[in-house]
Order: sequence, then C-alpha cells, then structure tokens
Amino acid sequence: MRLGVLSNPKSEGNRRGMAAVTALLDRHPEVLHRRFVPEDGFGPPLAAMAEAGVEVLVVNSGDGTVHGVLTELLANRPFEKLPLLAILPRGMANMTAADCGLKGKDAATLERLLGACREGPIAPHLLTRHILRVDYADGRVAPRGMFMGAAGIVDVIRHVTGKLHTRGIKGEWSHAAAILGLLAGTVFKGYEALGLRPHEVGISIDGAARRDERLLILIATTLDQLVLKSRPFWGADGKPVRHTRIAHPPRRLVRNARRVLYGNAASRNLPEDYQSGGALRLELWLDAPFTIDGEFFTPSADRPVVVTADETIRFIRL
Repeated sequence: MRLGVLSNPKSEGNRRGMAAVTALLDRHPEVLHRRFVPEDGFGPPLAAMAEAGVEVLVVNSGDGTVHGVLTELLANRPFEKLPLLAILPRGMANMTAADCGLKGKDAATLERLLGACREGPIAPHLLTRHILRVDYADGRVAPRGMFMGAAGIVDVIRHVTGKLHTRGIKGEWSHAAAILGLLAGTVFKGYEALGLRPHEVGISIDGAARRDERLLILIATTLDQLVLKSRPFWGADGKPVRHTRIAHPPRRLVRNARRVLYGNAASRNLPEDYQSGGALRLELWLDAPFTIDGEFFTPSADRPVVVTADETIRFIRL
C-alpha cells in the first residue's frame, strides 16, 4: 500500500521537534512526505498525494489539521477513492486521535504503521467513523470534523487557551484543569463571573418543529469518546450525530457532572436541564460563533446551521 505523510511543522508536537520522524521518512523514500504550508492550504499537498496513488494518508499533527484534511477530502474530493486515514497525534490535545488515531505519537509508532501496511493485513486495524458536515453560510464550503461545540463551549475553549496553555498546562492536563476549575468556579463565583453567559439557541432535530432554549453547553460529535475518555452523550439510538444540551443555569451541575461525563443511559437519571440524543440532521439557530475541532466559525444571521453526518472515513487504529 502506498503511504503518504502530511506533516504540520507548526503543530505543538512537531514544533518541539520532528527530527526522528523526518529521519525515519528519509529512510523510506517510497513514502511521499509533504509539509503543510498554511498559505497554500490543503489542496496542493493532497492533490499530490492523490496523483501519486497514495492509499494510506498519515496526518502528522493535531485536531485542527485533521479537520482541514477531512474538509478537503470530502468537500473537494481530490482522491477518486478515499484513502485510509491514520492520525499521528502530535497536536495540542489530540481529542480526535485519542478516539480513532494511532496509539502513540513518536517515530516508532509511524514505523509500526509502515510495517503493518507492508506486511498486512490492515483490515483488523480499521474502524469507520461518520464525519460531521456543518453547513453554516451560503456560498461557503461546509467544514467537516468530528466535534462541534457551541454556546459556552467556545467560552471554555477560550478559557483553556487563554489561561491554561499560556501557563504551560497543555494536553489532557489542560482539559482536566479546565473541567475541575470551571466546576469549582461555578460554586464560588457563579457562571457569569467565569464568562459563561446564557445563549439563546433554536434547535430542530430531524425535521421536528423548532424550539428555542437557553443553553450553557451544546455539543455534537461522531466520536465515541471525548476528553479524558468521557462520553457525555446518551440515547443516540444508533443515529450518527450524538448531541447534548445543558440548560443555563443547570441544576446541581457539580453533583451531576460525573454522570453527565461518564454515566450510561440507564444510570444517568438526570434532571431535564440535561438533554442528549442522536440525530440524522440538526438545524441550529446560534447567537454566537461555534467551533469544529478547535477552529472557529461565525454563523449567518438569516439561516440555520445544518449539521449532518452522512459521510464516513476509515481510520487505522493500531
């Protein structure tokens, strides 16, 4: 199988040094290696991969680069047949890779992948994931990804990047610190003091009538697990767009936090402030920017944001 590696030299892991990965690829000239240049976008390197007949595309970076690759692959279709995707997790937090990426982030992990593709079979290491498609503005390419957050999720991300990352707290540690800090902060300071204001959101699920809600948190995902191996969704009934909404202000947030993050559908027994389920199509009327895999987008004021997940990608997980 022909392999191609797309590296983002500015991702967190690669910025600290990717000499070992580069040395390994230098020893394997049959692997096509391209570096992502933001000014050029994802089109040229992926077009080169497609022209070279790459069947396994390795993304050597983090969630933002994976989001860009997914968008290019599915929106512009440079490949006649979609390649298998392998994520070498060398970004800031790597939530997508933690769920469906390679189990390691060093050159030895990449070498193990090369061996598996050379010796086969690769089928036992494949898993299929639905990919979110988010149509948010007329005339704009619909971004793809695996995690969408709106309402207070954007506030939480800004809290993490603005206060924790600048202090050297990164990766899973920053997620743990953010969750614990926000829970404690709501008790001692309140939501408004933390910048977690209520958001007015309209929502329609699978064509049902729109209803308007005042929310603290809104997420939609096709991942099986999120940060810290949490699963803050339930009742999806096999539908690919798992979505969870938390009202503002939620009753007993601290007491219910563990059940929201880790409970199962039968044992959660949560108040009606906590809603979750599955969908084929979400229509969302948002009052503020939203995020897809850490990248921010501003919705149009005159139309809903439409979230679907009809497309799939096969990932290599080994």
